[in-house]
Amino acid sequence: MSPRSTLRAGLARTHISPPPRSYLIGYGDRLRGSSGVRDELTATALVLDDDATRVALLCVDMLCLHEDVVARVRERVAAGTGVAPEALLIACSHTHAGPIAWAGPRSAPWRRRLVDRLVAKLAAAVTQASQTLAPASLAVGRGQTRVAVSRRERRLDGRVVLGVSPEGFVDRGLDVVQLRDPDGAPRATLVGLACHPAVLSPRNRRVSAEWPGVMRAEVEAATGATCLFLQGATGDLNPDHVWGDDDEIAMERIGRSVADAVAATLEAGLEPVASVPLAAGRAEVPLAIDLRRGDDGRVESYAETGARRLRGGGRLPVPRFAVEALLRYAYPWRPRQRPGPDGRPELPMEVQALRVGDLALVSHAAETFSAIGHAIKQRAAAPHTLFVGYANGCVGYLATAEAHAEGGYEVEEAPLAYRISGRFDPGSAEQATRRSLELVAELFG
Repeated sequence: MSPRSTLRAGLARTHISPPPRSYLIGYGDRLRGSSGVRDELTATALVLDDDATRVALLCVDMLCLHEDVVARVRERVAAGTGVAPEALLIACSHTHAGPIAWAGPRSAPWRRRLVDRLVAKLAAAVTQASQTLAPASLAVGRGQTRVAVSRRERRLDGRVVLGVSPEGFVDRGLDVVQLRDPDGAPRATLVGLACHPAVLSPRNRRVSAEWPGVMRAEVEAATGATCLFLQGATGDLNPDHVWGDDDEIAMERIGRSVADAVAATLEAGLEPVASVPLAAGRAEVPLAIDLRRGDDGRVESYAETGARRLRGGGRLPVPRFAVEALLRYAYPWRPRQRPGPDGRPELPMEVQALRVGDLALVSHAAETFSAIGHAIKQRAAAPHTLFVGYANGCVGYLATAEAHAEGGYEVEEAPLAYRISGRFDPGSAEQATRRSLELVAELFG
């Protein structure tokens, strides 16, 4: 890269809404397909180039993507654009009103077709963006919102349940990054915020980008520039809303509230920062899994654990032999679980870091807890850092050591949906944080 090199940026967007009657994912008790499209799901690609390196960001309106799908998209993109696999960050908004994004050899043909089409569309968006490169500069700012609440409520009997915890940690920071044309006009606005897109309840059967879609449309109307949403560390956060008959009204309200906070941050003024050089790095963090043992001391499979939980909780009268069939229908997924060096199984989680001048984007392929993402942003060796969750795959919930001690849905029950043999080791968050910070330090020297 020459001393005079400047940033060039290209953008593209495509619709990725699934076909009619596709099964929507995000809640465990949806057993029927979608009834229509409320608002379109999209994938928005941003390609950046500094004459020496090319990186790309792909923001997708999906709950999450399986690592196999990410690998397929990266392979196509690398062949067509010169963006290396470690330089493509695929970030999901985590909407709970979109389709499942994985299919295996035993999956139904319609599921495999849906995933094949999705891979083609995602790769095509990055390719199209790489063909629209033009000079750009970078500016950053930070605001605040109050749309999220901690959801790990502690009951009087000591149990932690999904609810509202007024004392729970919430990162309320709103990150705003703008790419600008040489004349100062906005080209693209990146919005980073941690809040579950789960305003619409399990009763909803219509496809929707949820509140991020509302926010995105409002910001684009106000700025005239493409808006990309980066979901933060929202593993233990929910929107400040109780499900009811006003879910769609609340979704619009929350989306507009975030858009108003973006507008206020823009009005306060963004700080121009260096936009080059570009760099990228990624690593696999092997997360050890603590196997669950029954009363007889024997290691339980996830199916046995799930059947016991479902029967014990009175939610579904599911016999043990039926659990796998139910999960395969409701949440088809296959983890990359493998034997670990200490005899326990482990699951590799991707950690990625992109450098764009003075800005670092740090991502986890997990539902990372708010305090973890906040700590990474505070401690990273970069002038400005954004944390991105649900990126490049998803291994499940990455909880704090304190949450492991408390238990609850994210720690004890969610591994069932992700087909993991047990809960992650309590030290997983520290391990992932350390490797994330190392990656940023490597990129920023």
